[in-house]
Amino acid sequence: MIILQASVYIIIQLGVGILLGMIFMGVSYGVVEGNLVAGQKSLEVGRNVDALNRHAVKTIQSEDGDIIDCIDIYKQPAFDHPALKNHTIQMTPSYDPTTETRAETIAGKLGGRKRESSRTVTSQLWQKSGSCPKGTIPVLRIQKKDLLKSNSAGEYGRKKQPGFTNELTLGNDSENSYLQQANHSKAVLLTEGFNYLGGKGDIQVFNPYVESDDEYSTSQVCLKHGPYYAYESVESGWAVNPSVYGDRKTRLFVYWTADASKTTGCFDLTCPGFIQTSSEIALGAAIYPISVPRGLPYQITIYIYKDPYTNNWWVQYGGKINIGYWPHKLFKMLSYGAEVVEWGGEVYSSKIGNSPPPHTATAMGSGKFPGPIFGSGCVRRMRVQENTAPLKFPERVFTYADEYECLIVFSNGVYGMSKERKASMEMEIDRKLKLLNKPAVKSIQSEDGDIIDCVDIHKQPALDHPALKKHIIQMAPKYVPEGVSPAMKKESSKTGGSEVKQIWQRSGSCPEGTIPIRRIQKKDLLRAASLQHFGRKPPSRPLQENTIKPDKSLGPNGTDVPVGPETNRSKAVLLSYEYQFLGASGAINVWKPTVDLPDDYSSGQIWLKSGNLSNYDSVESGWVVYPALYGNDQPRSFIHWTSDAYHTTGCFDLTCAGFVQTNNKISFGTALDPVSVASGPQYEIGVSIYMDPVTSNWWLDYGSETKVGYWPGTLFESLNFSAIVAEWGGEVYSSRVLNSQANHTTTQMGSGAFPTSLYGIASYVARIRNMDFSLQWKYPGDKETYLKGTNWWLLVQAEPVGYWTTTLFTSLSHRAEALAWGGKVINSAHMGAHGQHTQTDMGSGHFLTMGNLRASFIRGIQFIDDKFFTRILWFLVPNITNKNCYDENEGEVSADWGWFLYCAGSGGWLDCK
Repeated sequence: MIILQASVYIIIQLGVGILLGMIFMGVSYGVVEGNLVAGQKSLEVGRNVDALNRHAVKTIQSEDGDIIDCIDIYKQPAFDHPALKNHTIQMTPSYDPTTETRAETIAGKLGGRKRESSRTVTSQLWQKSGSCPKGTIPVLRIQKKDLLKSNSAGEYGRKKQPGFTNELTLGNDSENSYLQQANHSKAVLLTEGFNYLGGKGDIQVFNPYVESDDEYSTSQVCLKHGPYYAYESVESGWAVNPSVYGDRKTRLFVYWTADASKTTGCFDLTCPGFIQTSSEIALGAAIYPISVPRGLPYQITIYIYKDPYTNNWWVQYGGKINIGYWPHKLFKMLSYGAEVVEWGGEVYSSKIGNSPPPHTATAMGSGKFPGPIFGSGCVRRMRVQENTAPLKFPERVFTYADEYECLIVFSNGVYGMSKERKASMEMEIDRKLKLLNKPAVKSIQSEDGDIIDCVDIHKQPALDHPALKKHIIQMAPKYVPEGVSPAMKKESSKTGGSEVKQIWQRSGSCPEGTIPIRRIQKKDLLRAASLQHFGRKPPSRPLQENTIKPDKSLGPNGTDVPVGPETNRSKAVLLSYEYQFLGASGAINVWKPTVDLPDDYSSGQIWLKSGNLSNYDSVESGWVVYPALYGNDQPRSFIHWTSDAYHTTGCFDLTCAGFVQTNNKISFGTALDPVSVASGPQYEIGVSIYMDPVTSNWWLDYGSETKVGYWPGTLFESLNFSAIVAEWGGEVYSSRVLNSQANHTTTQMGSGAFPTSLYGIASYVARIRNMDFSLQWKYPGDKETYLKGTNWWLLVQAEPVGYWTTTLFTSLSHRAEALAWGGKVINSAHMGAHGQHTQTDMGSGHFLTMGNLRASFIRGIQFIDDKFFTRILWFLVPNITNKNCYDENEGEVSADWGWFLYCAGSGGWLDCK
């Protein structure tokens, strides 16, 4: 009879815990092992034994039969890896990784104190027989009989390459499911949704029954990143693995792979990769003592963490011994961080997931079903390290067991989730993903883990907006500003940094007729406060007691400008207002600021706004570090818009309908590289946002790419005419900004250095320009400097030439009542001696009837009102003295010329009398 019994019981004691149940199904069957080995395999094995076992400075014979070789630290197997030929050993981590949050520390003291007296940390059996001298590392000797048990000498020490099942669980999608693998059975607690730099846990040590020599049972901490078919992982814990160690003892292990165990990675030091620095711990050596039923519980504490300065992944044992590290050069995606942390157990057997039975009898953990006491396999006090140094309990966790009912676990308790609610959540998430992720013509796997989908330009998310249902994509502006903004090209000055690139561009490109969109994954949605708020900045609310009240209304229809302190936001910006703007541009220095909380963000950007502070329209672009949205602390390119101060409209990038992209080379929301280094190379992105005056669409130039796309004018109420505020600078959002009930956030802005540090240290926005109705890029403040005084200034080509002082006038000392554009001929003898009109020409001397390329003209006609707004004219009243001699003709408003007129003629014309 086949018995299928399985369950999971979770215990919380001021922390998070998961008990690992026994996998016990069926009866035992005998195993017949062949004992004939080909001579060729024997020779191959002999060569591999010689390669694995290095010359020992000292050899220790352990009482359990193991042989420990003390090997020169500089002659360890790791340096046979091609990527590590010239590697310099990092002897210690560059920072103290043991910092914990206050809540975690208190929980550890209160929850752990009761049991620590009865919970003992294990050691290694070989240590009873000797120790290795400084400058050496203890290495378990590999023996020929161990290699003979593997399928081939080349596969020795590597996990069996997993297959994958089709069914997926909550919290995992088809591109990132590491859980349901053929021939593998797991019972794990996992967390995802952020960029993880470390994972820690106390693992109770047992010696589970392993049925066959080619099976294993482990209990471990594991960090992973990448798609299910080629994920990268670093792991450590204890294992019973006869195929690697030749027996069924419980042993300490580390493991790594860079391709889901297809061709890379191994246990311990059985292949080049892991660099050991400790002379106290031997990887693969037996652990002693171990937990037994009704006896003392023994545990090991494993902490895997990333060094933020070298990007190497360290393994710490027992809370104080740093065993060594995996160099970052072994990985691509893990060099940025992990996207999943797992704690729990795993069993491998070729008899798992196969039909017909029998199922393997190999046990997991203690081999007993979970119960309310610590007699079963247990991982407790699980902690993670996110973008900041302190360890903490994971914010959201899931349990997974291949054949068990699942529970959802939170750090403040345990509760079951009904199948109906779970199914409803999955359906809701799937609907959102289908809405966001359009069918791809081509997909690109970026080296940092992002997936870029090349989507048909006519199927992009923007066209889902109700106002854009019948929208015809504008492939280029009707009017292009005269000349390229200086922000989009490097100047020969010390404030000209090199252009930064998007990481995904190294891995491929999208074909013409498509646009590159960063794929939104299930873990991205799980980080959001709600599906409705995904991708949107937190709502903006003015601080009433501090709101700036201008001395006069400056916006359209008498509204105030959207300038002033806002809740939970801190800004350092250059701003220009009291005018109307059709564009803003600047070169933004790119850094990687430290972000305190996952929900904090830090940006360097440009804003154009219109409306009032409580309900404004805004279009924005630049770079941002926003872990809650993007999952890690990499600086990323972004765009954002809103038509109601972020309350219900708008979003980052293309995470909602709005921005219409036309360019196939830029993907918003993707990571930037390289970034600026203090006292080192400086990198920047050029950003120009400008309105097409014909269509009222707001166009974006980004980096070296002009005409990336646009925000349609129909999205806005105030911005469909012009902007009344332009801002350049940085913004930090945090619940701990302008909050008297909390300590101020430590999130940095820009480089984190004050502006007094100047170029190379402080963050900057260079080559700042704005655009008014002249449709030319100008320095901000030209009008503020020269037009807000009491004199009448003359500007030629936007440059001030001089002024008429108002003391010369009586009426003009305050304002003008009439404006005139045109030509004038002055001649004291209006009629000649013979009654003939003067032959003096006006302008070119050619009437418009002779061709518009021959007649004289004035274009770009505008005026400045009493609020210093630049406005275009809606009508002109002609005033012509002698139409037969000189004439004028107004043209319609042009995308290139604005309002214009022709004024020309010749006094020598036959009809001129």
